[in-house]
Amino acid sequence: MKTVFAKLACALLLAAHACAGTAHAAVIGAGGFSAPTLINFNDATAGQIGSQYAALGATFLNFNLDVYQTSPAPASKVALKFDGNNPALNGEVLFNSVITRLGFDATTNPEDDTTVFAYLGNTLVGSAFFDTVGDGAGGSFIGIEFLSGFDRVVIHTDPVVNGAIAIDNLRFENAAAAVPEPGTAALMGISLLALAAARRRRREGRPGGAMAPHLGAAPQRDGAVA
Repeated sequence: MKTVFAKLACALLLAAHACAGTAHAAVIGAGGFSAPTLINFNDATAGQIGSQYAALGATFLNFNLDVYQTSPAPASKVALKFDGNNPALNGEVLFNSVITRLGFDATTNPEDDTTVFAYLGNTLVGSAFFDTVGDGAGGSFIGIEFLSGFDRVVIHTDPVVNGAIAIDNLRFENAAAAVPEPGTAALMGISLLALAAARRRRREGRPGGAMAPHLGAAPQRDGAVA
């Protein structure tokens, strides 16, 4: 028994050490922002999003304008990352200055979960996993906070179906956290429990009937929403 406890303690210490580099990480909701810059893509022009919002502080790589529903609200203009010839292609957002919080509405095929990697320059600050859903007719909120700051994110969607992700209402800011952070070991444990619960909910709640058309399977037409 002592050996079991010793091994468990060692594992926890190693896990805490491994998480030390991302100790200032948290997953946040839409209400976790104070005065963010907001980009809703409503005035974007057709084609690549690119530097259309550079004046607001953000540049997009591998995102194109499209129309999808990313929340209970009606469909609207979004930034879509999808390449039928390269489903594993990542999307990126580069910021003009260091930020600490980022969030956006997102829709993916239910099988294609999303991981957001945050960088400061070329240094990985940390990452966060999200069990994303929507099929282009609903969605999830993705929100991260790294108090050490970051100026670039890589958005990776597992290409189980096609790796497509549409994002909308992107918001970001540089602000201090309002509450103290949990310890690294506790944070890791909570994250693992949340991941297991999300996986279980998705397996139990997946309908037996036909799914909505997969996101990216039938591209929308720009201009369908005013």
